[in-house]
Amino acid sequence: MWGWVRRTCYVLVFLSIAAPLVAFRYCYSLWDVPDPAQIAAGQNQTIRLYYSDGVTELARISPKSGNRSSVRFQDIPEHVQHAVLAAEDNSYWDNSGFDLTGIMRAVWNNVTGASGGGSTITQQYVKKATGNEQLSFDRKWREMVLAKKMADTYAKEDLLTAYLNTVYFGRGANGIQAAAQAYFGKDVQRLDVSEAALLAGVIQRPTYWDPDVDKENAERRWTFVLDQMAAQGWLADRASLRFPATLLRDAAPSSARMQIQTQVLAELEELADLRRDEMHQRGYRVITTIDRDAQTSAEQAVSTVMAGQPDTLRAAVVSIDPRSGGVLAYHGGGNGIGLDYAQSPQEAGSTFGTFVAVAAFQRGFRPDSPLDGGSPRMVDGIPFQNPAGVRCSPCDVGGSLQHQVNTASAALTSKLGTGAVADAAYHLGIPAELRGKPTLTEAAGKQPDTRIAVGAGATRVRTIDMARAYATLAANGVRTNSHFVDRVEDVAGAVRYNAKLSLTQVTPPKIASMVTANLSRIPLANGHTAAIRPGTRAYGNDGATAKAWMIGYTPHIATAAWIGADKIMPLKNKEGKDITALGEPATMWRAVMDGYRGGEPRASQTPDPAARPSPPTR
Repeated sequence: MWGWVRRTCYVLVFLSIAAPLVAFRYCYSLWDVPDPAQIAAGQNQTIRLYYSDGVTELARISPKSGNRSSVRFQDIPEHVQHAVLAAEDNSYWDNSGFDLTGIMRAVWNNVTGASGGGSTITQQYVKKATGNEQLSFDRKWREMVLAKKMADTYAKEDLLTAYLNTVYFGRGANGIQAAAQAYFGKDVQRLDVSEAALLAGVIQRPTYWDPDVDKENAERRWTFVLDQMAAQGWLADRASLRFPATLLRDAAPSSARMQIQTQVLAELEELADLRRDEMHQRGYRVITTIDRDAQTSAEQAVSTVMAGQPDTLRAAVVSIDPRSGGVLAYHGGGNGIGLDYAQSPQEAGSTFGTFVAVAAFQRGFRPDSPLDGGSPRMVDGIPFQNPAGVRCSPCDVGGSLQHQVNTASAALTSKLGTGAVADAAYHLGIPAELRGKPTLTEAAGKQPDTRIAVGAGATRVRTIDMARAYATLAANGVRTNSHFVDRVEDVAGAVRYNAKLSLTQVTPPKIASMVTANLSRIPLANGHTAAIRPGTRAYGNDGATAKAWMIGYTPHIATAAWIGADKIMPLKNKEGKDITALGEPATMWRAVMDGYRGGEPRASQTPDPAARPSPPTR
């Protein structure tokens, strides 16, 4: 009996080894390897972006086929080769097209959720040739077989040269020569070791590791590449190297469509592992979450409001669907050099009073809980005073929010603890850090000071994040992941990527309803009824600092509109008058809210206070 069991085990072991080998040899003989010349010529299809209806075209992204210049192997300095191999495949000269150790590591990472791939340079080249990005065993198997056959068919020097002439480095640069020009304004032969390490580092995620996008991330990646080079014995004087200066990226036109394109490409690269060069190769269709009516309204409103204004003024407006997190409208204004102000951290002002209220209600305070609204006063050693004309005596939590009572908000924040207010903001959708830097504190690990109560001090937020946070309140405390892409389709209509809906209950519905009800009373408390559509109210600020916000929501759309300046200064419009929330920001805000047709009927309604569309707060 045991002899039979032993023989059976021998047979199974033999088959487990022999079967893959036989299958490998069969596929090896059956499949043809791609021609490098055809690969280089194949990256020339247009990527089309569509509005959320999936039919109306939003934009086209044409391939920069002219930004490609091939070089010979002997023209590529050895330290450039070493940098690329250190970043992408340090066993290149020894492996047979694939690396079993790397593949097993990638499998383990997929199982454990860790990061890191297992593709050799030859496999990456095969992936580019086939255009297959699906995470499947079939794709990996085909890559392995074709990589082995390519390694047997072409010299290693030829394969490395072909790879470096076609790989995408970001900034529209295909190939190492175009990349050297785009980043450093020089030919590949003149790149030094530091510059080579930077270029090698961006291959894996060109947008994420571009130093002009995020210098801290780029420096971390650059350090990794140099450390890998040193570990391979390819770098002797590591300590003397310094992070290289790069050229600024070509200034993107400050149009909303171009800004949306940038966000779409970055999102697909990060979430779907789809890079621009791969999408050009396949001619993909990208269906965005952008609503045509809301976007058109946003573009027209920003154009109208900003026409003739002082050159120092900036604007941004973002709308988000509270139910899905999809961005419905997006405009980052601009300053002539391509800066997107919807992504630029700004002082929040009294809009942060909403987060103070959330933190208070979460800890048992009620709208009628009494507060001291006297002005001026010192709170935690910091002076606070209320805006001119603001009175709240006697005052309570609801009145503090409705009247913009800075002193009462600061006193309440002191009672709650500044960390509680920050946590409320984080949970609703304000990121704790941006590009490695904290958003609400002076330094990581420190608590905010009491100025967070009025959105001052270290408090810095982006327009898109404020829209997202208020959208969480509109969704009764359910936070979504804001995103621009609904799905990606190939030319045959097959879906290659679907956005994953993430819903997290971050505060009880009762708390969200209490905040909404109190925000709805703001115009009743302040007498402001202008610049808003039926059923929605607003109030403004005194324009004394470099920001004016208008933020509000219904259950179907949350919109944040901002006007400010790059420097702290009183905001004046083209007529020399103060800019307040009820002026220019309100005009942009209302235009988008009125233009969006994907929500409730347009007729005036008087809903239950708990579900009433909330007015914006400045």
